[in-house]
Amino acid sequence: MKKLLLVTLYVGISLAAGVPAHAAGGIANPLGLFWDGSFTNIEDYYQPGALLVSGNCNRYDERFAKAREAGAEVLTYLNIVEVYDRMPCKLSTEFYMGGYDRVPLWPYPTPGQRINYHSTHMTDMRAGSAWSNNVVEYITHLMREGKVDGVFMDNVGGRLWSQLAQWKTWPREEQDEWTRGNVDLVRRLDEARRRINPKFIIINNNVWDRGDSLGLEGERYVDGVVLERPKMDDWHIKYAAKPFGDLGHRRLLVIAKDTPEGAMEWAKVPGVTHMTFQQKYDHPGPPLTPFRALNDR
Repeated sequence: MKKLLLVTLYVGISLAAGVPAHAAGGIANPLGLFWDGSFTNIEDYYQPGALLVSGNCNRYDERFAKAREAGAEVLTYLNIVEVYDRMPCKLSTEFYMGGYDRVPLWPYPTPGQRINYHSTHMTDMRAGSAWSNNVVEYITHLMREGKVDGVFMDNVGGRLWSQLAQWKTWPREEQDEWTRGNVDLVRRLDEARRRINPKFIIINNNVWDRGDSLGLEGERYVDGVVLERPKMDDWHIKYAAKPFGDLGHRRLLVIAKDTPEGAMEWAKVPGVTHMTFQQKYDHPGPPLTPFRALNDR
C-alpha cells in the first residue's frame, strides 16, 4: 500500500515537472542488456519502443542492426570512469587509446591509486583532460557513424558509490574536481550532439545528486539516467520523475532487483520509460511489459 501511495503521489509531480505523457501515464517499455555473446531472447525485442544495450565487444553484431530496423533503439555500453587492467576485446582497446598503459589515470592521491571496481583503475575524469577529450572524440564518432542510437555511460554522474572507491574518504577538493569533470564531459557531449545528431541519446548509469547542488547541472545535458537495482522508496521515485534534458527524447531506465513482480511495480512509476529485471546482465528474459512506440525522435 505504501508503494502504491508513493507512485500515486508522484504522478502529479511528474506531470508538473514536464515528464512526457507516455512516461507519466503508461507502463514502461521493455529494456534488455545484452552484454554477452548469446543474444538469447533478442528477437523478442525487435519492436518499436524496445531499448537494447550492447556490451563492450558486440556493438556491431548484425542482430542489433536488425533490432534497429524493426524500430528498437540500441545504446552502446561504455565504461568511462575506469579502464580495465586487461582489455576485453579489440573494440575496447580502441576506446582505451590503444591499451591500459596509454590511458591517463585519476591523479589523486597518486596516479592509478583509486579503484572503483576490481580489475580496473580509475581514469582521469578532470575537465579537459586527455582522457576526457578522447571520450568526447570517440562518442562524437559514434554520433556521425549512425550505427547506434546512443550511449549508456556506466558510473558517470555526481559521485561514486562502490565500496572500493571509498568516496567518503576523498578530500572535498578531490570530490569536487571529479564531479565537475563529469558535468563538463556530458556538457561537451550534449553540445556535440546538438551540432551533429540531436537524436543521439545520452544516458548515464548513476545519479547527479550527491547531497548538494554541485552535480545537478549534469542532469540538463543527458536524456535521463539508469537507476540500477534501486529501492522502491520516496527518494528514487522522486528522482525518476525529473525532467532531465530538453531535446524531447527523455529516457529513464530501471534495472529492477529482487523479483519480476518488483520490476512491474517500477514499470508503473511515473517517469520510468524502460524497465528490465535481470539478475545477470548477459541477456534479458522475455519482455515483461507490452511495447509502445515512443515516436519522439
